[in-house]
This record gives sequence, structure tokens and C-alpha cells, in this order.
Amino acid sequence: MPDNTISDNIQTTPRTGYMPQLNTLRTFAVLQVLVSHWLNHNDFINLIPLGSTGVILFFVLSGFLITQILLESRISAEAKNQNKFHAIRQFYIRRTLRIFPIYYITIFILFIFNIGEIRDSFLWFFFYSSNYFFYIVHDLTIWHGPLAHLWTLAVEEQFYIIWPFIIMFTPRKYLFKAILLIICLGPVSRIFFFIINQNSPALSFYTILTPSCIDIFGLGAVLAYFKVYKNKVLQFKTKGMVIFLIIYAIVFTTLLQFQVSYISPIFFAFNIALLAFFLIAKVSVGFKGFLKIIFENRALIYLGQISYGLYLYHPLLARVFLKFEFPFHNMYIRFAIQSVVLVIVASISWFLIEKPINNLKKHFSYD
Repeated sequence: MPDNTISDNIQTTPRTGYMPQLNTLRTFAVLQVLVSHWLNHNDFINLIPLGSTGVILFFVLSGFLITQILLESRISAEAKNQNKFHAIRQFYIRRTLRIFPIYYITIFILFIFNIGEIRDSFLWFFFYSSNYFFYIVHDLTIWHGPLAHLWTLAVEEQFYIIWPFIIMFTPRKYLFKAILLIICLGPVSRIFFFIINQNSPALSFYTILTPSCIDIFGLGAVLAYFKVYKNKVLQFKTKGMVIFLIIYAIVFTTLLQFQVSYISPIFFAFNIALLAFFLIAKVSVGFKGFLKIIFENRALIYLGQISYGLYLYHPLLARVFLKFEFPFHNMYIRFAIQSVVLVIVASISWFLIEKPINNLKKHFSYD
């Protein structure tokens, strides 16, 4: 582990530039979720739990980007002797502008039509606490319905509540150690919840609680720490990284298929997050050659840009499709058609709602 002391000559740091390849990574993450939810679970494609891996990739990426923003804001505030609470306020305003509008539009539509019987539990979704609702009721009927994916947004919002204060106010010399402690908290939490829920129907739901996910965000924070404070990114040679990831994925998937009890409930998330850690480290620098062509494909970058809408709307769209007699019974044709319609819906949402509201963030800069 590299030395985690911070140079005294750090005064300020420029805002990180746009990293287009990360948007393509978002596209691949949301595609995993779509495949998991829309294709037959008995299909060979879903031998690996793609929905979970896609969500974990989102979480690590969120931990990286959010921590990077907060660290840059902290350094800027310290250099200018500004109140750090100003930066935190700006962070919350900007996050609100990005996340809240279409989320609340979606849950109010769900409420109006009582889709998934949301009226009985609406306040849980309104206050971004649906992950705890699922844990408490442990109802598989609801879990497999059109509301289930909202737990991930609840976890993100709960992470946003505590993380800015940890990053902004932890003494600088202890900050990296604090991040490592947070990473350790995730597996410890999962072990704790695993033990207390062994004889409970809620056993399968404890992994969606925020303490059980915190190490996933923390791994992304490690990348941000090195990029901002060390002025470097943890880099890995592409060939070696690919070989390692393939071997690691084969071993891990084998253990998963044999249902090794301690792998799935306790260490599954960390293992996938570790794979995402290496991948994001490389993508944040930028692939070269053939992979660069793929990751800088304009269509893939665009889909990553609208990935929030793709993720948020996809269960509703599937629900609408179920109402109609579909002329194609092949699930891959159905998947392709639903995907096209979803992109159209998410694009409309982006240009009519999200982008105009997102542009308001220019009035709430961190400086």
C-alpha cells in the first residue's frame, strides 16, 4: 500500500475534466441490469448475476466520482479559507437537481396508478428508504415487482447524507485511514446481518442495507483519493489486468455456481466491487487502441449520459409491454424492441426534463 501522507504543498486542485469513457462504463452497467431483468433467468446469459454486478459497478463509480468532487471542493475551500459548509450545501443542491426530478415524477406516476401497490408503502419511497422497507417486509412478490430497483437509489441518497461530512471534516492526515475503515465496515456489516438473519425470511435482503454497501462506495473513494491528493491514478497494464480479471472472474463464478455459502452473502459484493475498482481505474485514465474505439463510441457515451433514465424507467416500460399482445415470442427480439423504446423514452426525459434542470447547476458552483 503506498504511503498515504499528503504533501503539504497541495493548495488547490483543478476541477477534473470530462472522462467520456466512464459514460460508456455506465452503459455497460445499465445493460447488465436490463439483461438480468428482461431476459429469461434460466438463460445462459444470466449464469452470472448481471443485475447485481451492474448495480455494484454503479456504486463503485459513484463512490469514485462523488468523492473526487468532494475532495476537490475541500482543497479549494481550504486554499481560499472558505466555509466548508458552503461546499456541502452546493453539493446537495446539485445532487438534488440531478437526482430528484425524474425520481419523484416516477414515484408519483406509480402512486397515481398504484403500480406495485405503492400506495401502501409510499412514504418509504418518498423518503428514499425503500431498501429498509424491503428488508423489513421481506416480501418476494414486491421484490420482483416494478418497485424493487428503487432500493439502489435509496442507498445512494443515504450515502450522500453522511459522505460529504466524512470527506470534508475528517482531519487530512486521517482521511485515507478513514476511507479504509469504511471499506472494512461493509463486510463486517454483512457478517453481522448474516448472523442475526440466518433463521429469518429477511436473510436475502440484508445486503441492500446501506452499511452493507458502504465498502463498495469506499473502493471508489480510494481511486478518487489517489487521483486528487496524489495527483495520479492507480494504473494497471491493460494486458495484465485483463488476464487477472478473467482468472478472477472464472474462479469467483465457479464458487458462486457451487453456492459456497460464505461467498455469496458476505463477500460477493466486495469481489465484484474489486473487479469494478480495477476497471474504473483503467477507464478513468482511458483505454487505448481497439478498446478506446469501443469506449469512445458516441452512441455508447450517449447511452451512458441517459443511463439514469434508462435504469429508472425500465421496469415501468416492461410493465406496459405486458399489457399488450406481443407479435414476437422470441425473447431476444422482444428485448431489442423494448430497449429501443426505452432509449426513446429516456431520451425524451433527458432533453425535456433532466438536461434543462441539470443546466441550473451552473448557478450553484462550488467556488
